[in-house]
Amino acid sequence: MRIGDFYEMIDAAAPFDLQEEYDNAGIITGSPDDQVRAVLLCLDAVTGTVEEARRKGANLMIVHHPPIFRPIKRLDAIEQAALLAAVQLDIAILAAHTNYDAAADGLNAYVVGRMGLEDPSILEVSQRARHYKIVTFVPREFRERVLQAMFSAGAGRVGGYSETSFCTAGTGSFRPEEGTHPFVGQQGELTHAEEDRIETIVQQSRLTDALVALRQVHPYEEPAIDVFEERFLQAPAAGFGHAGNLPRPLSGSDFIQYVKTFFGVSSVPVAGVLPDTISRIAFCSGAGTSLLASARRAGAQVLISGDLKYHEALDAAQSGGCMVVVDHYSTERFFGEAMEKTLTAVAHSRGEELPALYRSDEEYQPVHVW
Repeated sequence: MRIGDFYEMIDAAAPFDLQEEYDNAGIITGSPDDQVRAVLLCLDAVTGTVEEARRKGANLMIVHHPPIFRPIKRLDAIEQAALLAAVQLDIAILAAHTNYDAAADGLNAYVVGRMGLEDPSILEVSQRARHYKIVTFVPREFRERVLQAMFSAGAGRVGGYSETSFCTAGTGSFRPEEGTHPFVGQQGELTHAEEDRIETIVQQSRLTDALVALRQVHPYEEPAIDVFEERFLQAPAAGFGHAGNLPRPLSGSDFIQYVKTFFGVSSVPVAGVLPDTISRIAFCSGAGTSLLASARRAGAQVLISGDLKYHEALDAAQSGGCMVVVDHYSTERFFGEAMEKTLTAVAHSRGEELPALYRSDEEYQPVHVW
């Protein structure tokens, strides 16, 4: 199995088109055509996890946080130590970040499921992922060649299905003008040709590649190509944060103990006023405290997240909201098990066998409370 195959499996479950504009999810180091011996699943590519990958024989790390987040002008031996070590050890890195946060069955959904929340709903639905339908017309004998070229460029994938297309037969007409080199017909003569109309679907990130592939193999000098934006109303909604009901109402003190136990932390800051009884909550991994207003609209009495800023805490206290802050690492430490579940499900749906998957057991929590 290649690195590119892992990219495609993640893309099928958590389209990279879902990532935020500031993000850098995708293949960070390595070639899509490199063969994968084993995979280490971890939250971050740090020196400890890179060494762990080497020790376990993994030449691909699938991480949540991209080790290159913003453009860098030089590779510093200290700041980019983990990245340099991965390159030197020929260990590729693939990041699934905000696309995996927002996916219908991604990290947030997994944590909410582990918490046992009932009737979960998304706080802020994402509209970022886009799909397009490509339509073109080809002589019948070229139909499969053109379709396979677009499939190889990433077109034709809908959920767990690949190489999806539709075809109808018809008659095309055209008059080649002076200076043209028609595949069929003569200059100046009206030509009628038996053609197949073929159409397939493609994600926005693969649209250009699919169009280039189509033109490279299409026999016509000027092929007719139509591109339409698609809306999948039946597709599961994607977005950031979830709200849901606790299996049973908890007192404020019992709820705080539940949060500590579930996330494995010894203390949690609380911004705002903690309700006496809590039955509906919201959760967003990482830096999700900006979703407080959305959480309140969803009927949540408390929002659990991380990375609280002063003005967000002030807004919560002044507006009557409540946020329980678990550190960033602890809200996302479930990434390895969530991604293992995702990859296993996609591979099973395709009848493919995965190489060895290892969840990182390297502890590198950067924040400690004394």
